[in-house]
Amino acid sequence: MDLLQATLLGVVQGLTEFLPVSSSGHLALANYHLGWDEGLPLWVGVATNTGTLLAVLLYLWRDVALAVGGFARGLTSAAARREDGWRMALLVLVGSVPTALIGLGLRPVFEHLSTPVPVSFALIATGIVLWTAPRGGDKGGVARLTFLDALLAGVAQGLAVIPGISRSGATIAMLLWRGAAAEVAPRLSFLMYLVASFGVMLLEAEALLRVPIHWGELVSMTAASFVVGYLALHVLFVVLRRGRFRVFAPYVWLLAAFTLVRVALG
Repeated sequence: MDLLQATLLGVVQGLTEFLPVSSSGHLALANYHLGWDEGLPLWVGVATNTGTLLAVLLYLWRDVALAVGGFARGLTSAAARREDGWRMALLVLVGSVPTALIGLGLRPVFEHLSTPVPVSFALIATGIVLWTAPRGGDKGGVARLTFLDALLAGVAQGLAVIPGISRSGATIAMLLWRGAAAEVAPRLSFLMYLVASFGVMLLEAEALLRVPIHWGELVSMTAASFVVGYLALHVLFVVLRRGRFRVFAPYVWLLAAFTLVRVALG
């Protein structure tokens, strides 16, 4: 992998991790359409994951501080357990449980579906989810979200282990269906992403030490996914506030159709 390929993959990851179009699907199709047929080394996933994780930490630092601080205070203070920070932290933790169970259980199965045809059909499913999601509900604050809302969002996030199913699209759509306001749904979705992202990094840390790393490409990919990911977060929040979540559906359908036609034509 050269520096240009690493940077392009970082850009793809940064755009598609947060925009509801599936980062895993796009990385697989980028390899296919651009002729990069070799398997991606382990450090690629770590680099892109690190860049997008840092983007969320910076963009939602107030929410992160609220949840972390609220959880820490709530461990020793009954008064703190009545605050939004404690509630947000519990919602994130509850939502992370099914994500971990589904992700760890199904990841080895669905990693084999990271080929053009299965990814294309998963993208079609993602488009349907985006097209049918409501614009938002009346649950405008953390206190109004229930643990069932978080649990179902966690299930949706876990199913996004399927390449082509958008993690952000699935979780945000689920929260919108559950009545979350358009501003609240992505905040909880991306806080849940942080937990899942840290978990993936911990699981892969040991294996990463045993493989050769191209540090120049790793730094370039991390930086690209961070910068582009931060911009993509801003775009997504604007789109959701305007009630235009479904605008991404035609794109994923067109990409899936183009890929299937190319595969059919050989």
